[in-house]
Amino acid sequence: MAQSSVAPGPPPRRTATDTSDTGHSMASETELKLRLDAETLKKLRRHPLIATLKSQRPVTRRQKSVYFDSPDHRLQAENLVLRVRHIGHRRIQTLKTTGVFQGGSWVRGEWESDIGGDLPEWLPLTATGLPLFSGADDLTASLRPLFTTDIRRTTYLLSNEDWDVELALDDGAILAEDRSQPVCEAELELKRGHPSHLFDLALALQQGLPIQVMTATKAARGFALYRQNAPTPRKAEPLSMLPAQTVGEAFRTIARSCFRQLLQNQECLAQTRDPEAVHQMRVALRRLRSAMSLFREILAGPETLWLREEMAWALAPLGAARDLDILIEEIVSPLAPRLGSGPGYAALAGDLDDRRTAAYATVEETLAAPRFGTLTLRLGRWIEAGAWSRPETEEARLELGSPIADFARKALAKRDRRVSEGMRGLEALSPEARHQTRIQIKNLRYTVDFFRSLLKSKKSREDVGDLARLQDLMGFLNDITIAEARLHDLARRSNDPDRLWAAGMIAGWHVARSERLLDQVSVVWKRYDAKRHHWRITPLA
Repeated sequence: MAQSSVAPGPPPRRTATDTSDTGHSMASETELKLRLDAETLKKLRRHPLIATLKSQRPVTRRQKSVYFDSPDHRLQAENLVLRVRHIGHRRIQTLKTTGVFQGGSWVRGEWESDIGGDLPEWLPLTATGLPLFSGADDLTASLRPLFTTDIRRTTYLLSNEDWDVELALDDGAILAEDRSQPVCEAELELKRGHPSHLFDLALALQQGLPIQVMTATKAARGFALYRQNAPTPRKAEPLSMLPAQTVGEAFRTIARSCFRQLLQNQECLAQTRDPEAVHQMRVALRRLRSAMSLFREILAGPETLWLREEMAWALAPLGAARDLDILIEEIVSPLAPRLGSGPGYAALAGDLDDRRTAAYATVEETLAAPRFGTLTLRLGRWIEAGAWSRPETEEARLELGSPIADFARKALAKRDRRVSEGMRGLEALSPEARHQTRIQIKNLRYTVDFFRSLLKSKKSREDVGDLARLQDLMGFLNDITIAEARLHDLARRSNDPDRLWAAGMIAGWHVARSERLLDQVSVVWKRYDAKRHHWRITPLA
């Protein structure tokens, strides 16, 4: 594969280096982490693109790194990670910030020094200029080893006229007391150029291979192993914006949040198979699609269209698994005390469990497929350096650079108006019309979450309970409609009268709930409608 197959991207820039008054240098590290399997690691070692782009012979070393912190975890509390790496007789002390995760890549500061022994030394820490190390040497004396990484690392320096990237292929383990976790991954660290080049290179290497973007660093995984903490599903994180922030900056903030939520829950699902991780992956993609619709005028283009189509492909199996979770946990299981001893209930519940098992297998196949890896890499690149961020017309540039406060005010008003229109005559709406209104409510809820930090009133920032309750109630009504059809279809396919009886009893009980749910929706809507004026944006100074 020729060098030209890796897209040039935006104009090159060097990674930043800041020098404190002490003369000690802090490098800004930008890297992309990729999870591999053992077979893919072998294929990457023989990849023709690496042979084409490498500027020197690869170096393979065993690297043992010991990570330290105080008993009260003071470094972690300051978002710092300290390690001592053993490379032959050499000892390298490295202090890193936990960094910022931007569109799939990590950007963080690091201070590196050669030291004389296996334990951290105080002078290199004081030279960083960080307040934590400005006092006496008592912190160093309290540092203890927590976990170790033992890695066989092969390093390649890959280059063309626009960029230099260090590619590290890692194979080994993380060790904490009597526990261990395997490591099989690749790291692409930017030495020269723009962060988009990391994605371009990763995409060129990834074609046809099951490579996945990672959010968890070795340090984060090591701390989790040390504490015996399994990853947990992640909800959307609160967003922080300023009224003067530009429309383009605001969209990137939202998109980064959605992307990180997607990847974190993918990693959680891979390790725990927690159903909530499936739900949160689905939420992340839906939030991002909602944001893409909200900002569609600045995002229009073939890149965005391709991503929306691929996101819909990924959402399909996630949605099928989530729908079965809801059908089992919220529709069928609650009636076990009433119907569990009746004819057909156990058989119907068993059929649903079999379908859910198959649905989760499909999710795992989808997420492990090269197609999903391509989607995440292209999504990360698009967020950071997509064509949308470099508009060609003056009008588009002005729109992208306009204050987010004006945009947010109009967006909230527009989505709020759509909800109001959809809620008219709710009792007479068809199930399909109610479903469409539910989608409008969900989009408004996402929009409020996106711009909550811009809302003028503290009460309005905190008081989204009625909108959330409205979304939940409309969701329950939609779940009942879907469940009724699916239960009867499943029972009919079995050709079993007992299953049909159980399906009818379950569906009938929930359909009877619909009237009460509609009454609750009406009450909550009237309360919410009375305070819709709360969505007021803080004006520009």
